[in-house]
Amino acid sequence: MENKIAILSDNTSSIQYMDYDYDNIFIIQHPIIIDNKEYIEGTDITNGEFFQRIDVEDIIPSTSQPSLGSTVEICEEIKRQGYTDIIYIPISKGISSTYNSIIGSLNIIEGINIVVIDTLTTSAYLAYMVLEAARLVKEKESITAIVNYIYYLRDHMNIYFLVNDLKYLIKNGRLSNASGFVGNLLRIKPILEFDKAGRIVGTDKIRTTKKAIQTIINHVLDETKAYKKVQYLVCHGFDLELLEHFKKELEAHFNIDDFLFVPLSAVIGAHVGNGVVSLGYFILDA
Repeated sequence: MENKIAILSDNTSSIQYMDYDYDNIFIIQHPIIIDNKEYIEGTDITNGEFFQRIDVEDIIPSTSQPSLGSTVEICEEIKRQGYTDIIYIPISKGISSTYNSIIGSLNIIEGINIVVIDTLTTSAYLAYMVLEAARLVKEKESITAIVNYIYYLRDHMNIYFLVNDLKYLIKNGRLSNASGFVGNLLRIKPILEFDKAGRIVGTDKIRTTKKAIQTIINHVLDETKAYKKVQYLVCHGFDLELLEHFKKELEAHFNIDDFLFVPLSAVIGAHVGNGVVSLGYFILDA
């Protein structure tokens, strides 16, 4: 019997804001918690509404793991639709305990093969992996070939991001080396990235937004200049002034028509706030 492969991910990926026509992508929902009330992005609150609220209200939202019941339910639905295999491509386990809890819940699901990948990332970079996996399924690649390619993308990726206010990352415990930055919050524009374990770490302490953006661009230019084919992505909050400033600086060095620009999901916005912009890339051909 021919394998029928589903791609499973979560709503931290921003994939809901990307155009695609694959019908084998399924999404697990992370709830957002504001003032002890749970919201599901796209059902109870839009990301525009979410970012407006954190702009005008003195709140730091949090998120929670998808429930065991909802995870089992979506996997059972995938099985009912005749899929024989699931490739699960979730948020990095370095910034979320979801990975480990999902592993436990998947063990109780019988009758379908499930492969889980630690992606070491999230947001648009996670979505890119999901879309590439779905593309390879459509091209009739084997599960092994698909999984190996996603690991290749993971291992040939880097992301830098600028956050105007670290309070969200610090409050929610998502900045691994927070102690090195807390004392300078009012005087720096920190540059962050994912380390080799998929954790968010601060790497540079820059004094102005302009210099921080240029530092990020210089890092990416230096790291990608030797490669034949690179996919660049920008993920951003709803600070349009910051985004336009970033685009203007990018245009001096890149053809930005080749970039993917993707808004943050509200789920990730709960941990980074509104004033955030990232530049990342995948090496597609050395």
